[in-house]
Amino acid sequence: MTDTVLEKRRYPRKVLAEPAQVVDNDSGQLLGVLEDVSRGGFSITADQPIRLEDVRNVTMVLPGLNDTAHHVTLVAKCVWCQSGNKQGDHSRDFAAGFQLHDIEEQDAVALNYFIRDY
Repeated sequence: MTDTVLEKRRYPRKVLAEPAQVVDNDSGQLLGVLEDVSRGGFSITADQPIRLEDVRNVTMVLPGLNDTAHHVTLVAKCVWCQSGNKQGDHSRDFAAGFQLHDIEEQDAVALNYFIRDY
C-alpha cells in the first residue's frame, strides 16, 4: 500500500467475515456485496460498473449475532470503480469505493458499534 493511499484513509477499515448486501434504496436492487467498511466509507463488489461521483441512497444489511441483521441507511458517493475484481469468496466483475456523504445519527451509532464489535 502506498503512502498516498494511507493518507486518504482517515479511519480503520473493517473487513467483513460474512457477506453483507448493499441495496440501492431508489431502485430496490442489490447494488453490491460489502467487502469492508469504515466510519468514512465502504467498498463493495458489484456485477455492474458504478459511475464515479454517483451519489446513492443505500441500505447496508449488516450481519448480527444469532442470525440477526442490522439495517443502516446512508447516502454515499462513488469515489472509485475498477473492473476485474475477484476478491474473497465473491466473483463479481467490479469493485467500487464509496465515501460516506450523509447518515442519520442513530444509523451512525449503529455503524460504529458494528465496526467496533463485529
